[in-house]
Amino acid sequence: MGPLHLLSTVKTRSWLSFSIFLLVYINLGWLLQNQQASWRLWLLILLMSLGLAEALASPWSVIRNICTRWFNSSLRGFVTAMIAAFLAVILLTEVSVFSHLVLLVSAGLLYRLDATIMGLTDIQALVLILITALLGLGIGSLAYFIIYG
Repeated sequence: MGPLHLLSTVKTRSWLSFSIFLLVYINLGWLLQNQQASWRLWLLILLMSLGLAEALASPWSVIRNICTRWFNSSLRGFVTAMIAAFLAVILLTEVSVFSHLVLLVSAGLLYRLDATIMGLTDIQALVLILITALLGLGIGSLAYFIIYG
């Protein structure tokens, strides 16, 4: 099996990561509609989706540079560690929320990897991830509304 055959196999299987990513967001939209989430929670999820898309599509060197500058101060490092510990306790007490978050990030990373393999630029990947996430949220919410009214 040559490298060209392997590359064509990977490119033709990118629909799988697209499907997984879309299904994860459809599930999230369904759950939000099922829980009769407030508009504030919907707004928070939309902002989180934008933040996740940005984090996945941005070059890692930029994130590394920002983190390096942020942790130069002992006070900022301490505050960050305290906030991270607090969030870890909250996430561990809310296992269902944490598992959904891990699933969203994992599916997003797989989707971003396939976007990179396809040769998309960072901006194209950002738009693709964001559109897919919003489409999934909308489909999930609409499907729940159609089925359960």
